[in-house]
Amino acid sequence: MDEISLPLPAIRCLSKEEAAQYLGIGITLLTELEIPYLKLGRRSLYDRVDLDAWIEEYKQGEHGRAKKEATWPKPKKASTGGKIPASGGLQQRSQTAKEYAKALELKTGKMPKHC
Repeated sequence: MDEISLPLPAIRCLSKEEAAQYLGIGITLLTELEIPYLKLGRRSLYDRVDLDAWIEEYKQGEHGRAKKEATWPKPKKASTGGKIPASGGLQQRSQTAKEYAKALELKTGKMPKHC
């Protein structure tokens, strides 16, 4: 009789390199993030289930996308009040409202007639 071979199940435990590729990050970042792993001898194996669970927890935590979308950023005090600094090259700026009003009077005053 011919033996029927069944397909192998997907690999559940990944090496450090495979786990980094699975998450789309580098190996150094994977190590820095302290994602849970299994130690078998000298090998570190990452379980796909643990990686998926870690991603969901990360998204819900303070660093995750889901948390940032749920709340609006609080405005900084400096951005909502105070003077707006001048930008650009050679802008001239009056220091007080009186100087500004004086400059407007000069511009709107009557011009002498030319003969």
